[in-house]
Amino acid sequence: MKKASKKGITRREALKTTGLVIGAAAVGTMGFPAITRSQQAKRFLKPIVAGLNAREGDPTDISIRAIPQILREKYDVELEIQIHPSSTLGTDLSQLEAVQTGFIDITSNATPQFSRFDGAFNFVDLPYIITDWDMGNRLFKSDLWKQQAKKFEANVPVKVLPPVGAGGFRMLWNNLRPTPTPAEAKGLKVRSTGSKLYIEMLRNWGTNPTPVPWSETYTALQQNVVDGFHVQPIWTFKFSMYEVLKYATEVNAAFSVQFQVMNINTWNAMGEDIQKAFMLAAQDAADAANAEDQKLEEFFKGELRGKGMEIYTPSAAEMAQWRAGGEKVWDGEGASIDKAVVDAAVALRTA
Repeated sequence: MKKASKKGITRREALKTTGLVIGAAAVGTMGFPAITRSQQAKRFLKPIVAGLNAREGDPTDISIRAIPQILREKYDVELEIQIHPSSTLGTDLSQLEAVQTGFIDITSNATPQFSRFDGAFNFVDLPYIITDWDMGNRLFKSDLWKQQAKKFEANVPVKVLPPVGAGGFRMLWNNLRPTPTPAEAKGLKVRSTGSKLYIEMLRNWGTNPTPVPWSETYTALQQNVVDGFHVQPIWTFKFSMYEVLKYATEVNAAFSVQFQVMNINTWNAMGEDIQKAFMLAAQDAADAANAEDQKLEEFFKGELRGKGMEIYTPSAAEMAQWRAGGEKVWDGEGASIDKAVVDAAVALRTA
């Protein structure tokens, strides 16, 4: 018998049919019957190449993969996207650079990875600024997000696409010992992104942040180059990191956002009609991916526990210690972020 999670989702359903579930949500409930389609569908002849860091079937993969079907069924546009998942076209950094030069047309990655190109979305990575999924979803469709997208596009040769969550909140994992408070985390070598905000936060917690490309992280853990990382449950499970990790703490400091972009020349080549349809389809796909991603966050915590991982939830007093180190970043590296932008984001907590 298949073992179901508390929410009734089996492991097979989550791991093998995630793409089908999201694809159905994205197009099955919103698509028009074929009989209603125009006989003069618009076509974009150039195949679009997408280099993604997610694996096939993951929510962030489907947020791009579902776009052509939605375009065809709902907006009468024929367009091909060739998906290359699991960083097969390069490391995180090389794919982010390749979409700017036009070597690939679309890529996506967590917002901290984009901070080296422009700081318009650095506010997203302030520790403890996003409180939960509801706030995250409001942020994604807010005037603030649109405003910052325009700023980013003014400095980087890309078109910003609708964002998606990337597995919810990151957790602090390691292979040496439980870390109920920052005191126990002191001295751990922790794989980090290149974000100065995250690096400062990890240092405030007493750890030694070590930037490592995601594609090299498993080996780095295996060879004791690092002792742990700060990553969401879905990626910890999907990339079998439970084989080289043991302990985790739900620090709830960083809600991960997957930032999605298209090369600006590819975008401009589409023309206004296809651009409008493409953006609507991308939003449909992102909405479906976010809904599924939110459901899967708790599921993958359960799967990791089933693999022998120990996941600790801090008490209120212990959490206050984690928050103190995280929120200290607001007056450190975070002090350079436009206060009006930060205030606008904080206002979305109760919008």
